[in-house]
Amino acid sequence: MTGNDKRIARGLGWVAGGGLLLLVNFAVALAVSPQYPNYPVQPTSFVLFAAGAFGGMWAADKLGNRALKVMGLTTGVVLALFLLLFVLSR
Repeated sequence: MTGNDKRIARGLGWVAGGGLLLLVNFAVALAVSPQYPNYPVQPTSFVLFAAGAFGGMWAADKLGNRALKVMGLTTGVVLALFLLLFVLSR
């Protein structure tokens, strides 16, 4: 894998990991909002996005030659879920 491929895979891992944990935080916020209306969405979103971004980059490094394909697919799925969530919220 070339240097550019590694950088692209890390960038895709950053987007996929951060986006995935943002979706998880959104689901948690919706699930706990009836019992806990003051759920801190903004701080938890920031922390989970940062953790997911670094986790995605770490996973891209660990996947080696498969990273570009796996992270590309994962990023596509996460972005499709965001689009679906946006369309359903309208």
